[in-house]
Amino acid sequence: MNKVEEYTIFAVKTIQPWEEGSEYWIPRIYEELKKGKARFGWSYFVEADLRKIKAKIDKNGWNSLSDKEKDSWKHAHFMLSYVKPGDYFVYINMPEYGKCTIVKITGEYIFSEIWDDGEEGDFRHFLPCEFVAYFDRNSNIVHPYLRRRLGLRGAWWRVYAKQEFEELLQEIKEGGHGKDVKERFEEEMNSYLDEISKKLHHIFPGKNLEDLLIGVLGKLPNVKEVRKGPDVNGADLEFVYESGFEIEGLQKEGLCAVQVKSYGGKMGYTKAIEDIRRAFDSNPDYTCGLIISTALKMTEEFEEELEKLRNDTGKNVGILLGKDLASLIVKYGIHN
Repeated sequence: MNKVEEYTIFAVKTIQPWEEGSEYWIPRIYEELKKGKARFGWSYFVEADLRKIKAKIDKNGWNSLSDKEKDSWKHAHFMLSYVKPGDYFVYINMPEYGKCTIVKITGEYIFSEIWDDGEEGDFRHFLPCEFVAYFDRNSNIVHPYLRRRLGLRGAWWRVYAKQEFEELLQEIKEGGHGKDVKERFEEEMNSYLDEISKKLHHIFPGKNLEDLLIGVLGKLPNVKEVRKGPDVNGADLEFVYESGFEIEGLQKEGLCAVQVKSYGGKMGYTKAIEDIRRAFDSNPDYTCGLIISTALKMTEEFEEELEKLRNDTGKNVGILLGKDLASLIVKYGIHN
């Protein structure tokens, strides 16, 4: 029996298409990937070398770092601490929105001199790599489970979907279209879920959808109470939940602000985001937010504003759209 190759998949976000400076940096970072250099940000100053920061921590402790050094370490230390040759990086929205680029790491961490032709001086962290491919995240060759894992938030995260990732590599290698029996069946199921979402929008316009969701959300694991929100503060609904381990002292309670929108088509109207922000401003007890809509997808502009809300508030804000909402209702039912 052949030994299974041990490797880790990391999703990586550099500068995103909607962010300032993206037109300058994205094509340059992409060219570097093709040249065998997997670059990463938070490295615009000479003291950002992760090896030097680690040595400083080991010798004098965390508080000996400057604020810039702390920021660089928090965002980028995984390149030094966790990544090894043979691992994969999947760069999100590279070289454009909705596309991803895969590289295989081939060497150890390096901190480079200023390398970009305009001498802006960032993205000096890098790992030697081998360019593998780039693909459309919404293509049928991407398993839905992997696609969801690639849509998480953060500067980087581990992707626990090795089987689905290997299927993707095989599809890319063979030039496949990803329409085997399993995926065809899933596509059919997704079309039914889209239809359910459209019917939800048709039958439960406006506030009626809120009443339906009170019963559905109340069935979710660890949700203790669902109630109408104050509304005037931006929350249509709110729910109390518990998280952590079922061990005394390791369980904590949170309060989630919920915005409910019954829309058709794409989610591009940002009022739901503005209302969640207003809820956070009015009540510091909200630990997270959730936007629920019958819309089938969200626009790039909506995703940009949602990411801005998360970054500005430091709070997680989830989104439940279209077929994911339909799937939740099918799973838990609509009866109180």
